[in-house]
Amino acid sequence: MDKVVVSVADDSLAELPTVVSALRDAGMVVDDVMETLGVVTGSVPPGVGDLLEAVPGVSRVEVDRTVRRPPVPEP
Repeated sequence: MDKVVVSVADDSLAELPTVVSALRDAGMVVDDVMETLGVVTGSVPPGVGDLLEAVPGVSRVEVDRTVRRPPVPEP
């Protein structure tokens, strides 16, 4: 699963519960809804993150790309 952060458009904040429901219907597992910020966090199967942008009221979807350094070999 990919972790995602969804920003809700300012003009759709009044319909936040509807937007969250539509995100769930699109396949998102919602972890947290930050109402005052208009941000929804959660996870989706790989490749679904881009589909969330088509949900009415969504302004941006960011997929969390974790980058890790390889372990340092012991001397």
